[in-house]
Amino acid sequence: MLRSSTRTSLRFFWQQSQSQFGTLSHPKPFIFPTHIDAIKDRPLLVDSIRNLQNLDSALHLFDKMLSMNPLPCVNDFNFLFSSIVKMKHYTAAISLIKYLFSLRLKSDVYILNIVVNCLCRLNHTPFAFSVVGMMFKIGLEPDVVTFNTIVNGLCIEGNVDYAIWFLDHMDYLGYQPDSHTFGAIINGLCKTGNTPAAIAILRNTETRNCKPSVNVVGYSTIVDSLCKDGLVSEALSLFSEMTTKGIQPNTITYNCLIQGLCTFSRWQEAVSLLRERKQKGIVPDTHTFTILVDALCKEGKISSARAILGQMLRMGEEPNVVTYNSMIAGYCFLSQMEEAMKVFDLMVHKGCLPNVTTYASLIHGWCKIKRIDRAIYLLDEMINKGLNMNDSTWNTLIGGFCRVGKPLAAKELFFTMHKFGQHPNLQTCGILLDGLFKCHLSSDAISLFREMEKNNLDLDIVIYSLVMNGMCQAGKLNDARELFSCLPAKGLKPDVYTYTIMIQGLCREGLLVNAEELLVNMEEDGCLPNSCTYNVFVQGLLRQNDVLKSIKYLQIIKDKGFSADATTVKLLIDYCSVHNAFQEFVQKII
Repeated sequence: MLRSSTRTSLRFFWQQSQSQFGTLSHPKPFIFPTHIDAIKDRPLLVDSIRNLQNLDSALHLFDKMLSMNPLPCVNDFNFLFSSIVKMKHYTAAISLIKYLFSLRLKSDVYILNIVVNCLCRLNHTPFAFSVVGMMFKIGLEPDVVTFNTIVNGLCIEGNVDYAIWFLDHMDYLGYQPDSHTFGAIINGLCKTGNTPAAIAILRNTETRNCKPSVNVVGYSTIVDSLCKDGLVSEALSLFSEMTTKGIQPNTITYNCLIQGLCTFSRWQEAVSLLRERKQKGIVPDTHTFTILVDALCKEGKISSARAILGQMLRMGEEPNVVTYNSMIAGYCFLSQMEEAMKVFDLMVHKGCLPNVTTYASLIHGWCKIKRIDRAIYLLDEMINKGLNMNDSTWNTLIGGFCRVGKPLAAKELFFTMHKFGQHPNLQTCGILLDGLFKCHLSSDAISLFREMEKNNLDLDIVIYSLVMNGMCQAGKLNDARELFSCLPAKGLKPDVYTYTIMIQGLCREGLLVNAEELLVNMEEDGCLPNSCTYNVFVQGLLRQNDVLKSIKYLQIIKDKGFSADATTVKLLIDYCSVHNAFQEFVQKII
């Protein structure tokens, strides 16, 4: 073993972290309240640490421990710091440990590993290397836990390549990687979407004959990643491999596979796995049932989902907010709103608090069937509970008001968003503008659009195209043409939809020459007309009885592999009923 070379090999990391981040200085002493009764014996101290509920009580206890004479041993302090770390108060744990060091209490590897862990959790892995350097300086040897923690920290920070390099050098440093080391690397690779590399690490442990190598956690991580990549069959193969090797799958492994199978509608295999896990004594948990309920609801199999929910309740498993939300979303998708509300009532009765997603689904469902009154009632309830609506909910309500012919109420809601600290996004703007135009409130729509421009909203070509279409539909072709001509100055490039709108608007006003010019310019600008563009122009020609030119463009439609749409065909049939000579040619074209 090369323990003696470890100090030299790690000096690079220590020096680099010191130069980059500076030396950690000791903090000022904490001042804690002293109203807690004195702790007289160690069993009571240990019991007090075990029952800690929050950081304040931990700080009080730390202060009391410092007042004891003699001081508690380092193991007792380690127990306290571990409890604080479990509460995820990493900075507090580091500060308390540094203060303890200032009292010259003898430290051990365990307490320094706590510091390493906290630094890694705070994304300060370079500082963690400096702690390793400090271990050597005071005559302590890091253990495999130290290095596993650093490997995990590097992976958390996204430095997986660095972590792999470090893993490759652990043998040289005299430390044998274990299942936790490989698990951290595998998890880091899978989280960054590099499943093949994770599998390569797994195979590498086999060739190196590492004992132990990869445990059930590592295998489950790869199985989950394969399923998320859509490689469910490969995940099943790996599942079979791990069982062959005597590595027993756990509930996480089964849940990952069941979710993957359900995602791709492989129901029979999912049911088979569910049956297998029951036979092995691995009882389905809330997450298992939620996976099934969610997948069934997304497939529209709401009756099966309801049966699963019933089975879940009979087994004593409490559905969580995700389970209920899946059921509610499933009913809302099918417009079965009364059933959705029954699930909502059950959810509340069971003490499961509805969240933004719950209300968003219900609001969307009621708006879809034009029951805006029910949607508004839920909106008020949501706001009274202190829940903030997301963009999707605002868009649903604004669109709902427009669909039931209440565009002005939608406009009022649009401006109400600012009161709740929300800013309309482009989709919100588009929904409202489209609603105003469709409700024949073109002046309101144009006025709102000008206000959006004035407020420097980053409007895109989709919004401008929508407004130009509304202007054309409202007989404001000149306004649309002016807006179209301004696009280059705004840094916007018309797309095929924009050109088609303008060509249709020009045809509607009988300006066929201008429409054809725009069609030619469109191609010259590198925007190829599509089937809709040609059909719109041919319809304009037919309405103006321009037979020769319509024949020319019908031939172009055919040559380009497009086809006449329903409106064009109807106009052609109407024209043929009056002009029999045209009928033979039309039959060849369509």
